[in-house]
Amino acid sequence: MRRWPLALLPFLYVTARILQIADTNPGQFAFDDLLLILAVALGITAVIFALVALVVRGRGDGLLAPVVSFAAVVWLFSREQLRELGLRSRLDWHLAAAVAALAVTVALLWWLARRPRALRTVATFLTLTCLLLALRFGAGVAGDRWRARSALSSSAVARDLDRPIRGPAAPRAPARDVYLIVLDEYANANVLREILNFDNRPFEDSLRTLGFRIPAVGSNYTQTTLSLPSLLNAAHVQPLARELARDDTDPTLVNHLLQHSRVARFLQARGYRFVFFPSGWWSSTHSSPIADSVVDVWRGLSLDRALSSTEFRRAVVRATLLSYVVPDDPFDGDFVRRTLEGVARMPSDTAPVFAFAHVLSPHWPYVFDRNCRRPPADLGVRDRRAAYVGQLQCLNGLVLATVTRLIRDSDVPPVILLQGDHGSPIEYTRVDSTLSGVTPRAAWERFGAFGAYYLPGEGAAAMGDSVTVVNVLGNVLRGYFDADLPPEPDERYLSIETAPFDFLHVDPAWLARGDPARVGSLRAHVAR
Repeated sequence: MRRWPLALLPFLYVTARILQIADTNPGQFAFDDLLLILAVALGITAVIFALVALVVRGRGDGLLAPVVSFAAVVWLFSREQLRELGLRSRLDWHLAAAVAALAVTVALLWWLARRPRALRTVATFLTLTCLLLALRFGAGVAGDRWRARSALSSSAVARDLDRPIRGPAAPRAPARDVYLIVLDEYANANVLREILNFDNRPFEDSLRTLGFRIPAVGSNYTQTTLSLPSLLNAAHVQPLARELARDDTDPTLVNHLLQHSRVARFLQARGYRFVFFPSGWWSSTHSSPIADSVVDVWRGLSLDRALSSTEFRRAVVRATLLSYVVPDDPFDGDFVRRTLEGVARMPSDTAPVFAFAHVLSPHWPYVFDRNCRRPPADLGVRDRRAAYVGQLQCLNGLVLATVTRLIRDSDVPPVILLQGDHGSPIEYTRVDSTLSGVTPRAAWERFGAFGAYYLPGEGAAAMGDSVTVVNVLGNVLRGYFDADLPPEPDERYLSIETAPFDFLHVDPAWLARGDPARVGSLRAHVAR
């Protein structure tokens, strides 16, 4: 090869590495975000190349600079390799293996610098290899995009949910604001008591004092990517099993269903403003193409935020040495706090509002203790129960303050829906990585979602004494807007993250085996 193409070596490696991360996370990034990250990474590589070239000053027939720069960017993306060598966190100083590997790298570069022919051979081989890898992963990204778009365009479920919900053209007076606050991974009281040994009654009693109803609530799905589309469309997404491969992890189609919520469109058609509060970084609720307003609760510039404001950026940072100096969750706690404060200010809007906020809490990362201070960095690893419960206790106070302000400041009593998308992760994440490995107890934990509803006036009766997530918004539309929308079956479908569309229809008797109260009553019945 000529000399100048070999100068592309470090740039081709960085391109291939980032495209590899994109290829292994299909549908979990925006294309413009991928381009921005590529541009920034290539710019950093150019700076490294320029500094190295200045130091080596054309040695090795001009090929030493690209090879040394290549070694530098390989080290930049060596986080996982260093973890395997023993360097596991920014607080772990067992560096002997890493120092030895660095010494070997320096020795190889010194050896190559003294042998121009070997240097050219190595540079040529590495350049061609990185080019092929970049093409391979680029083709993988393009193929994933094509398959996702094809699945979306041919989806009968998407076409069905694109049809508007029928109902009266104008809302029944008075037009009440509707607030939907999804608290990710918030388990109901039974699960908290039995799995986490935590009594949530003080919080629930405070909600009841304000006028909230807390019926028996359960989720229909074990994953947020499935539960939220079913909630926002008041429809099951289980029929997607006929359209997608059971191990298809690309969320493009379910994200489309979530982001084009037919419930939101129903309310918009009746004069409501759809105000969307993004989750912060999770790709599925990072934006909304149909919202009338997308609330940016955190304005201004921050390097930490720029590096961690999307799911894909976090994946890239975790693959690099930047993860040793950039916190994993630099602003998650403040983002949750500001989101709930932003929702609390919504009654100042004069038009009727449908506000949807997806709050990534008490879900990991654990950024609050019970007093809303920062917990020890390793608590979530040492004691996940304690980390989850501490964050839950802080969240309870923040949520209580928010709903109190909403009720106090609203001229017309609003509808407020506090909804967990599914239950907690403690037992569920311990099961085998197969569907058959999910025990009744783990499934019972995961399906045990929290729900509390402020339902003033005549629509309250629509919720009933028990409800599953898929019917929550449907009950609101039927009770307050006279929507022509039949209730969905309260069926539950179990699946795992590696095979999200391989659904197991859950038998209630099997699920009851995980409920200690139900097991006790069954045993008592047998004894009699």
